Amino acid sequence: MSDTFQALKRLMHKARLSLLLLSALALGSLSCNSKPASPTPAATAKSRAALTTGWQATGSMSLPRRLPTATVLDSGKVLVVGGWDRDFLASAELYDPNSGTWLPTGALSLGREGHTATLLSSGEVLVVGGEIGSDPGSTATAALYQPQTGLWTDAGSTSLARAYSTATLLPSGKVLVAGGGNTNGSHARVDVYDPAGGWSTLPSTMNDERRRHTATLLPSGKVLVTGGRGWRIFETAEAYDPGNPQAGWAFVAPMATPRYDHTATLLPSGKVLIAGGRNTTGPLNTSEVYDPATNSWTVAQMATPRTLHTATLLPSGKVLVAGGETSTPLDTAELYDPETNTWSASITLRTPRRLHAAVMLNALSKVIVLGGENVVAGQTARLNTAELLDTCETVTCNTAPSQCHSSAGVCSNGGTCTYPLQPAGFSCNDGSACTGNDVCGSTGTCSGTSVACEAPPGQCYQSAGTCSDGSCSYSYKAAGTQCDDGDACTLSETCNGSGGCAGTPVSCTTPPGQCYQAAGTCSGGACTYAPKTAGATCNDGNAGTINDVCNGAGACAGVPACTTPPSACHDSPGTYANGACTYPVKAAGTACGAGQVCNPAGQCLSGCWIGGAYYAAGVTNPSVACQECNPGVTTSGWSNKAVGSTCAAPTNGNWGSCDGFSDTCDETGSQSRTVTAYACTSSGACGSSAGTESQACTRSTGGTACGTSYGGWGSCEGFDNYCDTTGTQSRTVTGSTCGSGTCNASSTSTETQPCTRAAPNTSCAAPSYGAWGACSFSDACAQTGTQSRTVTTSSYSCATGQCVASTSTETQSCTRNTDGNNCGTPSYGGWGTCSGYSGTCDETGTQSRSVTSYSCSSGTCRSSTGTESQTCNRNRDGVSCGTNTGAWGSCGGFSDFCDASGSQSRTVTDYECGSGSCDVASSDTESQTCTRTPPGPKACPPSYGSWSACGGFSDACDATGTQSRQVTYYTYSCATGQCTPTANGSETQTCTRTPPGPQACQPTSYGPWGTCNRATPCGQGYQERTVTTYSYSCASGACGATTTTQTQDCSLPSYPGWTLCGTTCTVLDYDSDNCGSCGNACTGPKYNICMEGNCCNSPSNCL
Repeated sequence: MSDTFQALKRLMHKARLSLLLLSALALGSLSCNSKPASPTPAATAKSRAALTTGWQATGSMSLPRRLPTATVLDSGKVLVVGGWDRDFLASAELYDPNSGTWLPTGALSLGREGHTATLLSSGEVLVVGGEIGSDPGSTATAALYQPQTGLWTDAGSTSLARAYSTATLLPSGKVLVAGGGNTNGSHARVDVYDPAGGWSTLPSTMNDERRRHTATLLPSGKVLVTGGRGWRIFETAEAYDPGNPQAGWAFVAPMATPRYDHTATLLPSGKVLIAGGRNTTGPLNTSEVYDPATNSWTVAQMATPRTLHTATLLPSGKVLVAGGETSTPLDTAELYDPETNTWSASITLRTPRRLHAAVMLNALSKVIVLGGENVVAGQTARLNTAELLDTCETVTCNTAPSQCHSSAGVCSNGGTCTYPLQPAGFSCNDGSACTGNDVCGSTGTCSGTSVACEAPPGQCYQSAGTCSDGSCSYSYKAAGTQCDDGDACTLSETCNGSGGCAGTPVSCTTPPGQCYQAAGTCSGGACTYAPKTAGATCNDGNAGTINDVCNGAGACAGVPACTTPPSACHDSPGTYANGACTYPVKAAGTACGAGQVCNPAGQCLSGCWIGGAYYAAGVTNPSVACQECNPGVTTSGWSNKAVGSTCAAPTNGNWGSCDGFSDTCDETGSQSRTVTAYACTSSGACGSSAGTESQACTRSTGGTACGTSYGGWGSCEGFDNYCDTTGTQSRTVTGSTCGSGTCNASSTSTETQPCTRAAPNTSCAAPSYGAWGACSFSDACAQTGTQSRTVTTSSYSCATGQCVASTSTETQSCTRNTDGNNCGTPSYGGWGTCSGYSGTCDETGTQSRSVTSYSCSSGTCRSSTGTESQTCNRNRDGVSCGTNTGAWGSCGGFSDFCDASGSQSRTVTDYECGSGSCDVASSDTESQTCTRTPPGPKACPPSYGSWSACGGFSDACDATGTQSRQVTYYTYSCATGQCTPTANGSETQTCTRTPPGPQACQPTSYGPWGTCNRATPCGQGYQERTVTTYSYSCASGACGATTTTQTQDCSLPSYPGWTLCGTTCTVLDYDSDNCGSCGNACTGPKYNICMEGNCCNSPSNCL
């Protein structure tokens, strides 16, 4: 294969995604889950000053490699497999971190790039798929590397040829291979490799056909797939649970930005970091973090747009992104901090590179990047170099944990900072305003001398206080503690428990005389008393005076007199004796004024004297309710009350039921009852009259249903697929309930009914056939084999409403002539003498040796002996060696993806000898027009969001609701060659749930039995208690309580003389049916009256 052809093929493959991204992801996951050994501090502790800064060169690989895979083995060595350098590489080599050198190891049977490499639980490495140099351009084969022998063994094949897929090691030890692409486009198929049983295909495919995506194993055991490209560039993400394979693949929340050629890294928190990549706008400078717990994404801005880079999880939990490309390969690196969701610049690579590999060397706490390609002076160069970065260089140890640690820390164990202690006595601030002279102790703790609180604000505070925020506070002494308030007019001072001191005031209650105030005033410990006002009553001690009063100066004096009887019921004058006048009382009943009489106590009152007793005016006769004392009529007898005067309290019947409401929601009505009034008649009797009275009453109608209204039927929708002719249509049902006495709309629900539409046209195109493939044979010499071709059939898809093509394979036998073909590895004799040169620039002569080769003859491998030669060197630098016209390049330069006319060019190169080879001396380019079948325009199917939660239930017992999802419609863009979103809509379908109700409520509760109420004189009674029952309300979604009253019989002591005979309560002395004893009936024609317990004919004639 010529260099020119290889260069053109390289250009054709330039845009393809590096599977390196997936390898870096898988290895990043391993580094997250594999805790490095704990070396001794002497071996690992390095100050930043002692580090060799920046990326350091290490040994180079034997070959340049673009897009290889790199896998850290259990031994710590790194296995690098495949890639591309002018051809697809089958070789592999090992990097020894301890020596920094590369070692050869076994090669694959088939060169490839864009493959996957997965470290199995057994320590073996599984390589799957990839691009290859022969038809059909990619392979389904898998190989297994055994580190103990360094050899590869066949591991079967996946169900289809694929490159740029993902391979995820599951907790079960199986490997999940998802998606990828080949010449037929991207695929959604998923295969599983079981080390014990080989390959199988999952029944469920991914929802989107995708390649150049990422796959991440989550801590839950689920596999998260993000982005990639297929019929468009995807922002979608989906997850698969190996523990629940029946559930298949389910969409999760989509990313904010469509992307492919990105990286995915599992963070220690269980979240997933998606970084960079590209879409139709070019390389991206955004990252997104997925949180499985909330099914949400968080966006962060990167400094540089990049794709085809690597992402490595560091021991510190940060993520190092290195290299990649924007428009050319990058040497920059960035560091992601999950704690702040921010990016910062990191250390620049020695060499710009893209399509490289990077892994974490845990034993050395270093990151190695290797291979890839760079562009120098406009020429693409594959790289065989590797470089190392100590992870301590990604950490700045300048954040000491306290003031008592040195601010200059030491990095060790791949990113752990330790900080030396400050010397004991080092000045610090412990943050407390209640300490002074703060210094560091030997353990790194800052402490100071406590502030002394020994000056309480008073004698009723404790002598020792406590400090807070720099201020002293003191506790109160207990109430009753002795103190001195400094006041001579108080006694027995004690603390009050609130910091105050108080005593009992001196009592000044012994005035020097009765004409002084009873309460005096203390001053300086002595009491003084003020005189009473002049005229204040007193007793001068003289029995011959009356009306003694104070004179205002503290003296008392009175006058004697007995001429003023206290009332008209006393005679005058009175008799003065012992300092007082006494007056004789007039006879009770003596008239002492108009309508007034004297009572026995000598009081003149308005009333009557009747039957030797005094009755006040208006008092009712105790024996006749319609008579009263009316002194205006007579004071010596009872008078009839006025006609109509109330003579007894009215009696009321029970209130009737509340009714008379105007409508269902009216809460105000009326109720009535009978009222019996009692009033005096003209004859003085107490008569009765009956009437009625009414009052307003209320009821609660809140929540009572009072009407339902219906909206119009909506459009017919909710079809399961394009073939489904039966859908549903809905309308709004508005329920009204009472509230505050009026009927108001209170709830809105939706009711649905089935509807139909016309069936679609399901006719599709006839089958088409691909060209017959190459003939495959059982061995190198077999002359009869088989060849296959693809058969594409179309069938109508009810899911998309379009004809969907499916591809199958048909096979036929074929023959070839293998006579003369090689069929085995030749054996060689010793080299002969070197002689002769072959060409103009040839600096090497030839030497020969015998070669025993193996070739086919009549279908059998046979041996034959010949010779082979090798070259010897000479110097031919600068000698012209010819002109080469390259092959026409691919047709390009189209104005858009719908343009069919373009141009193609080829290189015309002049060569001259240099270092023994014919090298390019000058190069020109010539062009011509060309045509193609353009990829567009084409139909773009819509994409669907996840169904929303089921809702819209009429009440808590309703099991049928609705759910909706977003529908995005796409239009093919000739400018981008992609289907781009042009409109958004939504669709709704019915859904069901297990409703929360009805549900069991708490059991019935019972109140205590009340007091026994007597029902009969025989002791029969009843008592009541409340019974609360609970029932579930679908409307409120809760249990409600209803209270009733329960009654039961009870017993009390019988009244004297009463007996219970069966169910009859009676007096045996007078009951003719139970006379003298229960059941003894007086039934005779003569003795049929019960008297005093005997059956009698008359009181004097008894049995």
